[in-house]
Amino acid sequence: MKLCIIYSIVSLVLTVSTFGGCGSPENSQPASPSITSDSGSSSSRSEQPSTGELSSATHQSAAAAPTTEAFAGKVAEIPGTIEAENFNEGKPGVAYSDQDEKNLGAKDYRGPTQVDIEQRDDASGGFGVGWTRTGEWLAYTIRVKETGIYDLQIPVASDKQGGTFHLEFNGKDVTGPIDVPDTGGWENLQTISIEGLQLQKGVQEMKLVMDVQGGSGSIGDIDCLRFTAQPQ
Repeated sequence: MKLCIIYSIVSLVLTVSTFGGCGSPENSQPASPSITSDSGSSSSRSEQPSTGELSSATHQSAAAAPTTEAFAGKVAEIPGTIEAENFNEGKPGVAYSDQDEKNLGAKDYRGPTQVDIEQRDDASGGFGVGWTRTGEWLAYTIRVKETGIYDLQIPVASDKQGGTFHLEFNGKDVTGPIDVPDTGGWENLQTISIEGLQLQKGVQEMKLVMDVQGGSGSIGDIDCLRFTAQPQ
């Protein structure tokens, strides 16, 4: 009897480049599974997601229906850019979770919310999410246009080493922990690049989940999430 064993490996590659928002990236280079800042410092990326098994990302189901309404009634599409501040409408514990009841940032961007929205000139939409803490999360109703492999770029900022976060699609961790590097100050955005996310077609709920605070006392400031499809 002959036994044939086939191993399927999904590789997620993270890199960091200097970048001022969610427009065209600059100096982004593929790298080994680590996050490297422009200063040359690096931190290893865990190969295991914070919840579930990494291999489950390759079998992500799009069947689960979102539980909250999209921001301004507009479902975000992938490929495309999802602004961090455009999380779903709804109450805390349903559309988002925040550690304090007060919005510490811009209060005139959208209706009352506990999420800390910051206004910044270098952000793609003029706003981002800041003052992030362990246990917080944001939900987004999204539509993946086609099943396939996607790359993801996320401009972040941190004064000192930031913390870690991850992305979930319908409750499944598809990225594993993502480290936020020291970008040289809260005013300096750098882009984290993740390659090789396998996503399934359909309307889904995406969650941006804050895992562990870093030396900065925060996870990091997050501008947006930009998904691009890899050529088939």
